[in-house]
Amino acid sequence: MQQIYNFTINTYKVDVTAEVENEYHISLDGVYAGIIFPEFIDEPPFMVWKTRDLIQEDLVQKIGAAIEDDDE
Repeated sequence: MQQIYNFTINTYKVDVTAEVENEYHISLDGVYAGIIFPEFIDEPPFMVWKTRDLIQEDLVQKIGAAIEDDDE
């Protein structure tokens, strides 16, 4: 099932599409930027957001937090 999220973070219009569990495709201002995904760890906060693409680390964390908030 495809999930779609839309946020405004820092001045970016962020569009997120998830077709595969734990794989979120990110577009910033209409331009595809890459994929973010949660990584589960053994200590608090127990989950951090990661990317293998050129998306700023602080932006990855903010987008991930927005996804988590939207899913609650």
